[in-house]
Amino acid sequence: MTAKELKEKEGDRFHEVMGWWNSGVNQAKLGYLLMGKSIYFIKKEKLWKKEIEHMPTFKYWAEHALHISVAQADRLAQIYFELGHLLENIPFDISKVTLLLPYLRDKDDAEKKEILFMANECTVEDIKNNLKELKGEGTATDVCTHPESEIEYVPRCKACGKWIK
Repeated sequence: MTAKELKEKEGDRFHEVMGWWNSGVNQAKLGYLLMGKSIYFIKKEKLWKKEIEHMPTFKYWAEHALHISVAQADRLAQIYFELGHLLENIPFDISKVTLLLPYLRDKDDAEKKEILFMANECTVEDIKNNLKELKGEGTATDVCTHPESEIEYVPRCKACGKWIK
């Protein structure tokens, strides 16, 4: 096998394995949205009362039937209700959504989409620092020192993902 053929074979293998990764990210997102959808309707229609007789509260049901906290259940339902229609069509790492959720609450769909697309290119640490700055809670720990040529119109640094005020 020539060096060129070996590189092609390795490239094909890398592409195959990264396909697994991307599929996993998408399946996790869809699973998260499906869990949120179910909790949203269980809570809205009070279906949790129908499981068995002695479920005095939704909190009790979430903790004993789903084995999650009521805060986690409410967060899942809120993500489905507020962002589910957007996230189904956006390639997005679901682990970043809970960080953005309070910030997205008062935005329209176009603004939410723009923020989700920008955040998808950032690390979780980038998002935490950007939100910290947006809230006026001080300077972020990851100050961008890249040249002006690396700054996007968004405005965000293309090199490190830092949002610029």
